[in-house]
Amino acid sequence: MNKTNAIIIGSLILATIFGILGQGMAYFLNENFAKIPPIYYLSILTIISVILYLSSFVLTYLQYKKRRIEKDKMEVYFSTIGGIGLLTSGWSLFVLAMWRG
Repeated sequence: MNKTNAIIIGSLILATIFGILGQGMAYFLNENFAKIPPIYYLSILTIISVILYLSSFVLTYLQYKKRRIEKDKMEVYFSTIGGIGLLTSGWSLFVLAMWRG
């Protein structure tokens, strides 16, 4: 596994953790760091999660264009990013919308 693949997979894992566990992390950050409302922490975590998914998508495409990854691997990455990314981002945006009221 080369460095780029590790970055893509790490970004996907981190984005998934932020997207799914963002609500609990927001409460944790509120209790242990600055005492700002948890909604702000949740908003930041949700934005970071979506940005990490988008950057993984773009990085995969750029690596394919530079011919550093094969088409088969690119299709696996895109389907993974699409499936997990859309579900997780949808969930985290839903939770954020519910918090916002």
